[in-house]
Amino acid sequence: MPPIRPERARAVLPRVDPARLRSGLPVGLRDGAVLALVAAGLSAAEICALQASSISMERGNLVVTIRRHGITWQAVLPIDLGARLLAWLTECRLWAVHAPVFTGPQGPLSRTAIHQLLHRYRQQGSRCSALNQERPVKVSAQRK
Repeated sequence: MPPIRPERARAVLPRVDPARLRSGLPVGLRDGAVLALVAAGLSAAEICALQASSISMERGNLVVTIRRHGITWQAVLPIDLGARLLAWLTECRLWAVHAPVFTGPQGPLSRTAIHQLLHRYRQQGSRCSALNQERPVKVSAQRK
């Protein structure tokens, strides 16, 4: 699978509804957190392997520590992206524990699942665009 480009993830973030639930699970919060990490430059493999103990707060910023090519690397998330990850960690009560940040019904989230998540939100946007193109909004002005 080709790497996911951060700008694509950032473009679909506004389409994520943080209040979306599926079977009582906060999938909107999870999706927003995953896409925020992609938008911050993490790869799907790094997100799948991410442990909650690798996330900390420093001077009011959320910092994600990962190993990339044998080197320890830290991503300081901008406030808008950090807020999405913070909401997910708080909802799941995952602060400072050695546990995967993202899990699914069969265990840790897979790279394929992350690619599918991005694809689903991109498709959602293209459907909205198509609907808007099919039904143009008429604007009329009236003089008083």
